[in-house]
Amino acid sequence: MSISQLSLTDFRNLNSATLEFHPKINLITGGNASGKTSLLESIHVLCQACSFRTHQLKQCIAHGKPNFLLFGRFGGYKAGLSKSDAKLEIRINGEPIRKRSVLVSKTPVKIVNTDSFNLISGLPQERRKYLDWCLFHVEHQYTQHWVEFKHALRQRNRLLRSRQDLNLLDYWNEYLVGPSLAINNYRKRYVHLISAQLAGQLPRLLEEVQITLDYVQGWPEQQDLNQCLQDSRANDIKSGFTGYGIHRDNLKILADGLPAAQVLSRGQLKRLCLAMIVSVLKIVREKSSKPIILLIDDLRSELDEKSQQNIYRQLMDIDLQLFISNIEDQVPAPLQEKEFKMIHVEHGIIKTRKIN
Repeated sequence: MSISQLSLTDFRNLNSATLEFHPKINLITGGNASGKTSLLESIHVLCQACSFRTHQLKQCIAHGKPNFLLFGRFGGYKAGLSKSDAKLEIRINGEPIRKRSVLVSKTPVKIVNTDSFNLISGLPQERRKYLDWCLFHVEHQYTQHWVEFKHALRQRNRLLRSRQDLNLLDYWNEYLVGPSLAINNYRKRYVHLISAQLAGQLPRLLEEVQITLDYVQGWPEQQDLNQCLQDSRANDIKSGFTGYGIHRDNLKILADGLPAAQVLSRGQLKRLCLAMIVSVLKIVREKSSKPIILLIDDLRSELDEKSQQNIYRQLMDIDLQLFISNIEDQVPAPLQEKEFKMIHVEHGIIKTRKIN
């Protein structure tokens, strides 16, 4: 659900404020280090209980303050989040929530920033996260499979590291294989869906380049995962971790049959990356009833004007709530005929003014 109101207290360098948002387009202006990215981050934290800038939420607490507080009103619920050095508290409609996944499942939120371009040139885990974000918000059984897989993998790795009770490895192999195969099947299926979405976008973004997605599972094709785990037992004990499994899956992105990260220019890589992000946004929107919040941080510094216009036109076709930072005072052409709200941040002070 879109966020209609945000109250924040002692978050980063931002002055305490209560903000009303437009349900579709919110444009954020301000100079460098003014607090624009922190405002985007506060929305992300309230929706995800995690930050896209730091692994430690306590880093978001304003200097010298004991905690930060966030409160938001969404389409069908209210959410509150408080973080101190020692404690994280989450409430939905006033009721305490113990599982972060309950909050995360409410409203899909995606950030597009400089780090997003690691999707193609970064480590395989970036591409697994890309697929898993889509699956989490679309496939209802996916979360349970993921929880079961992570638990079994932790237990198996604990045995391997301790080198004790190794007779239990077969037991945990059994619990690892079931959810692994389910997740593997989901990922393969959605790679095909993403490829189909990409086919409609790429001619406008990457002319005369053939892009293909090749999903590579984390154990040899045509081999049984359970047998692979048994065969690699000695190596796993020696290394102290599980060598085969979906945590080794990779999504290879090829341009004319070669690794895209090696043959495409930096500009082409950025356009391809955004096309892939738009593809999963469309899939999540089509397959779920949840509007998506999309946070875009400083797109102007990453793409040329023509590429920006193409991306914004495609985003206008999806039911999104957009927050776009660092546009200075220039409104992107595809948005000029739309209604939007302008938000200005200066030295941590947030001011809003409705345009149109």
